[in-house]
Amino acid sequence: MLKIDELLLAETKGKIDNSLEEAIQRVCPCKKEIDDSVFGSLLALDSILITKEKAKNIIYSTVEEFWGNIDLFLHSTLQTTTIDIENANERLHSFITSKTGKKAIFDHLLIHNHFEFDNLLALVFGKDIKLSFPAGGLQQINLFQIGKKFFLHIIYNDKNEFWNILFAKKIYSIFLQTPLQKIKDVMQLMDCFKFILEKHYTLNQSVVVTNNLIKQLDEQNVRSYQLKELHLFNLILHFNGGKRHYKKLNRLIEWILSSWGNGKWALSEKENALLVYMLAMNASEQNDIEKVIEYGRYLIHQDRLINHSIELLVEYSNVLPNLKPEPATLVKGYNKNYLEQIFYILIDALIQNEQFDEVISLLKKHEIASCSSIYDYFNAPQFDQDMLHRIEATVQRDIAYIVHNSPQHVLQSIEIWLNDYQNVKSPYYEIAIETSNHVCNLLKVFFATEQYELFEKLIEVYNKYLKIDSHYYELREFVSKYVKA
Repeated sequence: MLKIDELLLAETKGKIDNSLEEAIQRVCPCKKEIDDSVFGSLLALDSILITKEKAKNIIYSTVEEFWGNIDLFLHSTLQTTTIDIENANERLHSFITSKTGKKAIFDHLLIHNHFEFDNLLALVFGKDIKLSFPAGGLQQINLFQIGKKFFLHIIYNDKNEFWNILFAKKIYSIFLQTPLQKIKDVMQLMDCFKFILEKHYTLNQSVVVTNNLIKQLDEQNVRSYQLKELHLFNLILHFNGGKRHYKKLNRLIEWILSSWGNGKWALSEKENALLVYMLAMNASEQNDIEKVIEYGRYLIHQDRLINHSIELLVEYSNVLPNLKPEPATLVKGYNKNYLEQIFYILIDALIQNEQFDEVISLLKKHEIASCSSIYDYFNAPQFDQDMLHRIEATVQRDIAYIVHNSPQHVLQSIEIWLNDYQNVKSPYYEIAIETSNHVCNLLKVFFATEQYELFEKLIEVYNKYLKIDSHYYELREFVSKYVKA
């Protein structure tokens, strides 16, 4: 245990109320003046940063003390695995005390920044075993390189909340006393901070604290890639932070676009696509038709979203709905995949703007704009009646997979669907509402562009399987007005 941890634990008895703040000011006060109204005082850097050798020694002794022996409770848990339980402790002890083992543990921490008992089992026995509980009284070891020194923080099972809050306090203190260029793995450290805040505070409080921290970092750091990443991180916090913070989205995006529009660290096309995606979602929420069309066109032009899909999903999975796209499917939750979602809101906006021919163009060019059977119909070399029948077969298959996850019991699946899909409490209701809205939009387009064969078949299918009264009456009103016009 670090000296500072020992002192603070003794001073507070593991409490995280005012006593922790008072203990920090007595034991290791920082002389730097900051706005401490949001997250309290800072800990002095020299009390929380240590040398590489000291970090190694504490890590090795901690691992050996807490994880150097498989106790009876763990013994019974691991019996279900293929680990040789009889010789497990001997192998564990040999690994922990060997130079090779120590190096493997430290290298893992340098790469991943955290180390748990699961990781130790993987290193020693080559088994990927996930335990549902922390082992041996120790939850996690965390390590980050800060300049030439190291930030080591251990989270124990006992007084767990104290160790987590202290971890967040230390991270806060490091960020506000260290230039970003000297912090290795800036975003991983900020992710740890966010995780702890969201676990112990309300969503609103965690966004306010993090926003305040990043604002201060912006004032005291020169422009850098890390600072840009933090601005994007802050933007995502607001995107996911509830109505109060979501309202600030457009202003924040405009500020990021003006601040990082050019220069050495200018926004990449991938980052621009992320910002425009957020703007599109916000415009859809506000029913700003012109903006939805503008942003939607930008995102599908030259396949911007598709080209960066892997990077965006890896880096921003908490922003973009990332279930696998289902271009073969008509009945689905269109908001579950970001590509289908963008086409969904763009088509809706184009129809409200009476740009029907552009919708037909989208359906011809992009299979994901609706589904394979409609895409194939538009791209068939000549009219084929079977193409129309495939639409109903598609809907039947979709329903079978939604209800029974199998095409084996289509009739039973359809019967269950028809009984339940209009019920607000049904698991199928959300999918039914989104699909009904999308299909009614297609019906409007097909009627307005005189695709009568397709219109007649699709409305027959709609009435059989997907009809939502409010959508249907609105469709009838559209057709009536269109005929009169």
